[in-house]
Amino acid sequence: MLRALLAKDFARTRRNPLPWVIFLLAPLSVAGIIGFAFGGGQREQKLSRIRFALVDEDNTTITRFLRGALNQGDFGERRSAVPLEPVLLDRGPALAQLNDNELSAVVVIPAGFSSDFLAGRKVTLELVKNPSESIKPTVIEEGLGVLTAALDGVARNFAPDLAAWRPVLEGDTDLEQVGPLLTQAGQKLRSLGPFLNPPLVGYTKPDTAVAGGTGGGFNLFGHLLLGGAAMFLLFLGGLGMGDLHREIELRTLARYQTLHVSLTPFIGAKVVFTVLMLVLCAVIMLGSGIAVFGVTWHQPLALGALVVTYALFVAGLMAVLVAWIPDQRKADPIRSMVSLVLGMAGGCAFPPEMLPPFFRAHVMPLLPTHWFASTARAVEYGGAGPAAWLPVALKLALLGAALLALAAWLFRRHFAKGGRA
Repeated sequence: MLRALLAKDFARTRRNPLPWVIFLLAPLSVAGIIGFAFGGGQREQKLSRIRFALVDEDNTTITRFLRGALNQGDFGERRSAVPLEPVLLDRGPALAQLNDNELSAVVVIPAGFSSDFLAGRKVTLELVKNPSESIKPTVIEEGLGVLTAALDGVARNFAPDLAAWRPVLEGDTDLEQVGPLLTQAGQKLRSLGPFLNPPLVGYTKPDTAVAGGTGGGFNLFGHLLLGGAAMFLLFLGGLGMGDLHREIELRTLARYQTLHVSLTPFIGAKVVFTVLMLVLCAVIMLGSGIAVFGVTWHQPLALGALVVTYALFVAGLMAVLVAWIPDQRKADPIRSMVSLVLGMAGGCAFPPEMLPPFFRAHVMPLLPTHWFASTARAVEYGGAGPAAWLPVALKLALLGAALLALAAWLFRRHFAKGGRA
């Protein structure tokens, strides 16, 4: 009997696959749009060359030194790591190339920059950004921010010395006076030694694969796809178990009751059908991530166990909603709202850090969608132990079984009260 009931459900789905296809493509589309927008790939991606013009209207020893540093071969050799391609131009040609979309930005060193800086006066740098680009001009702007912060630090700590260095740099004094200035500068730098060596601020890139014990390199597409799968499997589960509404409307359930005393095989077949369809849809989603985005799933067995138990939970939840609200017109919007709220609140559609701290600490840990999404991401991308998925899979399986038991009780009560089958 189970085989015949499953064959009926699969045949009906094969004749009208469009609703299933829509919810299958949705998470892939979302992952693709967001992932490509932020440059997520399996390998760390680098920005293409950032070509910008440096316009030196000051033309002093300091600025000529800067121009010479930019043209050094050593700088060019490091361009594979630092994707900057500076060109030295006058203001007119630089702005013309910017208008022709050949440059990302133009940096102008105004006349009098060096003398004002050495005299302790306020100095400015001019930045003209390409309005047709967003990321590359911002990189140049942030770099100028770092440069101005460094110049401000030099001015604050060496203001008296800068005035003494001005004649030397402008060629108005003998080189013999450089020695005392170097000695004085060395003494001041020595006093800053405890702050500079070792630096008070450092950065170490963590190795998530080693730290977490499982998982591999982070992949933005995979991260988004796991959250999207958790959310849209809820909608797909609603399609599977919601088919019971059609059975009621078409009087299929009533005809079944004339031949069989118990409804358990009929409801059980619908649950098995929904779980199998959800697992198949999850395989298609995650498998498409491999084919389309180059995602590598490092822990397929753990991920498979999480998917199966999560599918059981989704089937149980949707069975409860169908048994609680037998009217399809009332049930459809409620089922969609429940799926959307659980997906959003579980951190499936966006980073959980965007939610309020109280919500993250006290509400999110109670949501099965968060259990699945966070554990799957931790298993794949580090932060979880080798068997961290096991208690989560057990919780999802037990919760799914409890929800199915509740749905069975609600169905029996509904029909015992004379509800239409």
